[in-house]
Amino acid sequence: MGQAFDGIRVIDFTQVLSGPFLTLQLALLGAEVIKVEPPVGGDQMRDRMLPSPHASHGMASPFLALNHSKQSLALDLKDPHGRLIALDLIRGADVVVHNFRAGVIDRLDLGWEAVQAVNPTLVYCALTGYGSTGPKAAEAAYDGAVQAASGMMASNGHPASGPTRTGYFPVDLFTGACGAFAVAAALFRRERTGEGQYVDLSMLDAALAIQAPSVCQYTVDGTVPDLIGNSSATHLPTADCFPTADGLVLMSATMQHHAEAIFDEAGIGDLLTDPRFADTASRRTNAADVRATIIEAFAADTAANWAKRLGRRGVPIAKVNSIAEAVAEPQLAHRNILMEVPAPRGFDAPMQLTGAPFTTDADGPTASCAPPVLGQDGNTVLRGLGLSETDIGDLRGAGVVGGPPD
Repeated sequence: MGQAFDGIRVIDFTQVLSGPFLTLQLALLGAEVIKVEPPVGGDQMRDRMLPSPHASHGMASPFLALNHSKQSLALDLKDPHGRLIALDLIRGADVVVHNFRAGVIDRLDLGWEAVQAVNPTLVYCALTGYGSTGPKAAEAAYDGAVQAASGMMASNGHPASGPTRTGYFPVDLFTGACGAFAVAAALFRRERTGEGQYVDLSMLDAALAIQAPSVCQYTVDGTVPDLIGNSSATHLPTADCFPTADGLVLMSATMQHHAEAIFDEAGIGDLLTDPRFADTASRRTNAADVRATIIEAFAADTAANWAKRLGRRGVPIAKVNSIAEAVAEPQLAHRNILMEVPAPRGFDAPMQLTGAPFTTDADGPTASCAPPVLGQDGNTVLRGLGLSETDIGDLRGAGVVGGPPD
């Protein structure tokens, strides 16, 4: 049968994290993704956003993570010839995705109305920080700013230290995941109606969606979540982070049988007859005593052993791993999240990069090619549009097209 998006062509004008993550999901399921980048520097993630020893030649590891299985065309969209090439690409495409600030794409004359005129069945996804319209539409946005604006930061952190941004980029990546679903839905709708669709995707909206329970607590109950550090919204002392003999574990133990298993495995089961510890309500009331008791008991064994011992008894628990430890987890060897990707130009060996977070029984997600050097597929893409070698040479000479000749 083939993968879900076989035969689908995506023109990807996105940079950094949210947009590239979106288009990667489509590429993993068979879409042909042509990444259009500025000729000078390319995607900011290549060398300017996060530290990497490979940044000096435009192949920083965070860029590699989100841009394998794609082609790269280095094209100056501000040049009239570059815009015409972009329109030619769009004319034969199924999907366009961009993450320019609201208004920027229209100034390039590549907005929805302009491209709909050349391709009325196009699915067009505009990914912005705050939406394509509204009082904040034109504002620049990165993940951290949207964490702050959305209330996420105010509900994350410890009471002693105050609001804290989440260490990685949940808004960017969740927005990309939402966008991939929205594009897939629009393509499915097109199969039924024959019509294209405009998708207005906002990082702020995605940040509220990922906080749906907390938002509902306010809109329905009138309560605002407080800072709880590593504990749980249940405010139960058995749902927290605990030190052990050699590291930390986090437990999400919210049920009576969880507490019974913890106390029994720790050799303090007799304490469950103590009125302070007997049931969920009493443990919540006497949380400090419960926590101190568990900390004392957990000092007798390692984090890995506590995770095994309590995990066997049905307690939701995990050792707090570093990324290196997480990647080495034996469970991952049974999954498809770490894919072997061919070595990009300038690298000596294949690499392990993240793929899709699911498997299927047939035609599932695969990595089709190595992350591209800036503009490495330019000649191939331009020949596909019918341009001659002379035309391509002239465009390169004028700086409209960049990257290696082939």
